[in-house]
Amino acid sequence: MSLPGPTPSSSARGPRWASERGAILVQTAIAFIGLTAFSAFVVDYGVLWSARRQAQNSADAAAMAAAVSLGFVDPDDQQRARNAALDAAAQNRIWGAPPDITGADITFPACPVGSPGVGTNSCVRVDVFRNQRGGGNPLPTIFGNLVGVTNQGVRATATAQVIFGNSTNCVKPWGIPDKWTELRNNQGPPGWDDLDSFERYVQNGRNRGQVLNPADVYTPPTNNNNGTGFDVQLDYGLQIEIKSGNPNQALQPGWFSPVVINPSCVGGNCYRDAIAQCAPNVIRAGDVLTVEPGNMIGPTNQGVTDLINLDPTATWSPSANGGRGGISGGCMSSQANPCALSPRVVAVPVFDPDVWDRDPARGRNTTVTVTRIVGMFIERMRGNDVIGRLMPYPSSPYSGTGGVPGSAFVISIILVR
Repeated sequence: MSLPGPTPSSSARGPRWASERGAILVQTAIAFIGLTAFSAFVVDYGVLWSARRQAQNSADAAAMAAAVSLGFVDPDDQQRARNAALDAAAQNRIWGAPPDITGADITFPACPVGSPGVGTNSCVRVDVFRNQRGGGNPLPTIFGNLVGVTNQGVRATATAQVIFGNSTNCVKPWGIPDKWTELRNNQGPPGWDDLDSFERYVQNGRNRGQVLNPADVYTPPTNNNNGTGFDVQLDYGLQIEIKSGNPNQALQPGWFSPVVINPSCVGGNCYRDAIAQCAPNVIRAGDVLTVEPGNMIGPTNQGVTDLINLDPTATWSPSANGGRGGISGGCMSSQANPCALSPRVVAVPVFDPDVWDRDPARGRNTTVTVTRIVGMFIERMRGNDVIGRLMPYPSSPYSGTGGVPGSAFVISIILVR
């Protein structure tokens, strides 16, 4: 019987793991490449999307700034609007740097389909960039450099619209006559002023209701024509004295009728509260408002005093806005308690003096017909009269689209794209 021979020693066969040496390094290298690619996707793509949001914010701010310039400063000064857009865009950085934007990136196209002002020229479009266009400033990459991608880019666009409106809420309960063309018994300088009176119809005798010769003329506004009435460009800063008139005399500028803004709340207390606070009812051109009985002198004084006390340090400064005039001080200039708009900037309904004078009751009229809404900064009380300055009224989207561009006082600024 033969005995088994010796078996080879383990050393003779060599280490069992000798063929696997370095395998972990290969796997680690492959995993590192994958992780790097994944990091490039996650981190650099995250930078891209974060920058995209910042670019949109910049475009939105620039478009709104340009629209504000067109709506509240000068609707025909596109260069001023461009400058406003460039300043706003520069203040809204994209990934730590100003966006790439030039004047050519700010255009004034027709308003897009679906917008409230479709087909009008009251829109402004702004494009901002941080991409690879010539002379641009593209975004950097962090991990993308490892795979040869050295930069990336974003762009954004925004379109804002100026809505020249004829309606709003928070309207004060004073109906004042619109501006007319003075052709009869001019008492002051040529043209309309606060010394004149509206005289168009014979008030007594068998010819009552017939047109005088000569006769004052009032033309109400339409969607395309401002008529003879107040104009936000021509009458900006005009001081108006709102005062009680004599119902037995011809209508004069500033004579007001206390009117009902909220039909569910009438009387002196509701009238006073509508002055000092915001009545939510929307008042628009064409509305017929009921006249409150009595002159409401006491509630007017109380309401205006309460209104002024909401922002007591605001004043009208002729030197503000580059000499154009505007509000100085008050909460709009406050650091501690800032406000976007002083509560003393109010909306006031304006009525048709022709309809008023044509009515045989005239001074005993029970209604007035609204032709437009004007904005007014309430300066002070002078005796029983309210002193204000005409100015634009920034409104919510209640403003509609019925105002005459460049002439309407009620203005809204919205993003439409």
